[in-house]
Formats: sequence, structure tokens, C-alpha cells
Amino acid sequence: MSDTPETPKPQVAESGEYENLMELNEQNKAEAEANPDAFQSLFEVEETVVNPDHWTEHWKGMPEYQQDDNGPWKTIRMHFRNEEDYNAFAKLTGNTHLTKKTKSAWYPKLEITKNALIRWIEDDDGDEDEVHTDEDESNEGW
Repeated sequence: MSDTPETPKPQVAESGEYENLMELNEQNKAEAEANPDAFQSLFEVEETVVNPDHWTEHWKGMPEYQQDDNGPWKTIRMHFRNEEDYNAFAKLTGNTHLTKKTKSAWYPKLEITKNALIRWIEDDDGDEDEVHTDEDESNEGW
């Protein structure tokens, strides 16, 4: 008797299916090269004409919006001989946030309201909200 262990048998039976899939893959590649648009036929593409004024259909009952021109009155380009002059200018103008990478600044420093803090609030009934003051709190109707 020999002491050599038996060769383990595979747990999965091999089949010729792998070779068949490889042949199918080669056939698909050949067909794709012969007709590159064949893949597109798998998807139904519906061509539609878009009206450039389609937004007017949806823009009903919306508040009017006027964009104010709030750009600068005058823009100048400045040069500084050294960093000390630059820092002195920042201190003089109150723009203490200026760094070497700053490309523009407002004088006086512009306080910008973050858009995340702005909300349009409307009641479910469609009426505009009333502006309430501290003296309204004494009313019994609240």
C-alpha cells in the first residue's frame, strides 16, 4: 500500500458550456464590428421636439422676479510693492480677510447673505404671509 494521498476530486463538474460561451462571445464581437448600430436597436428612442418656450407652460402663478444690477460701480486694479503694503491696505480698508490668494475684494467689505438662509414661505391657501411684529403677540387671535 502506498502512503500517497488521493488527488482530490473537483466539487464542480466541468462542462463544455464554457467553450460554448466563448464561441458566442466571439460571434457577438464579430456582429458588433459588422453592424455597430445594432446595439442601439435594443433601446427604443423616441425623438421629441422641444419648444424653446416650454417654461411658459409651467411659469403660472409664480412671483415676478427682477434681477437688480448690483455689480460694482467702479473696478480698479492695484499693485503692491511688498506684503507689508498689502497688509496695510487690508487693514486700512477693513478687509482683514485678504490673503495672498485673494483676487478681488469690496470696499467697504461686502456682507453677503448665504442663499441657504433665504426662503420663500407661502401658506397652503395661496395668500401671502402677514408680517408679524412684537406688538402682535398680545393679540388674543394668535
